[in-house]
Parts: sequence; structure tokens; C-alpha cells
Amino acid sequence: MAKKKTTSKKETPEVASEDKETSEQIDSLSIDDVTQELSTFEDEPSAVEREISAAEEEFEEEIQEERIYVVPLAKDFRKAPNWNRTKRAVKTLRTFVNRHMKPEALYVSQEVNERLWENGIKNPPRKIRVRVTKSVEGLVRVYLA
Repeated sequence: MAKKKTTSKKETPEVASEDKETSEQIDSLSIDDVTQELSTFEDEPSAVEREISAAEEEFEEEIQEERIYVVPLAKDFRKAPNWNRTKRAVKTLRTFVNRHMKPEALYVSQEVNERLWENGIKNPPRKIRVRVTKSVEGLVRVYLA
């Protein structure tokens, strides 16, 4: 036979007393305390805000030259096997920009990368329109146009 589980009467008053304590703590908070804590929290920039401001400072460079290109990708990636086509398209884009802009360093934006990989590894776009900027230091960035 299975025994019936009985609840002890001691458990219920403890739970009720904990609920009373938390409700008393909530009642003891005043609006002034909450607004003061919020104001101190708002004064300090969060980690995300700090990263955004650092990224904005990074992009405040002098642009020496800006061009818009339509890069033909199909010419090269069609020579690659299906499972390597988008990888080859990325390499083709980088060599095209290197040939035309002569950079010291080349950065391809995430938008361009996502556009290339949009249809998977086997089916990249045949051509892509990009905006290429070159800074005074020779840094070249590729954006989607």
C-alpha cells in the first residue's frame, strides 16, 4: 500500500512569513530612492554604448577617395566546384578591390559578406555593387552600395 504524504503545518507559516517580508521591503522603497538609483545608472555608459562610441571614433577618418564598382564575380566562381563558390566569390571581390585601390589594409563590411553568403555556399550572386572608400592612411573599406 502507498502511504499518503501529509504536509506539515510548520511549512505554511514560514512561506507566509517570507511573503510578508518581501512585501514589507517593497513597501519600504520610496520613489525618491528608485529615481536616485536610476539617475546614477544613467550617468554611466553601458558596455554597448562604449563599443558604439569607439566604433564611431574609428570611422572618423579622412576619406581620400570613394568609388562605386560593380564587381563581376561569376567569371571566377564558376570555375570553382559548387561547394566552394561563395568562398571563391569573396576571394574574387578582395582581389578586384586590391587591383583597383592598391590598399595597405582591406576591410570588407559585414553587409557585403552577408549579401555574398545570402543564398548559401553554392549560389553566390553573379555581380555585386559596392562602394569602396580609401582613407589617407591607405585603409580601404568595402560597403554595400
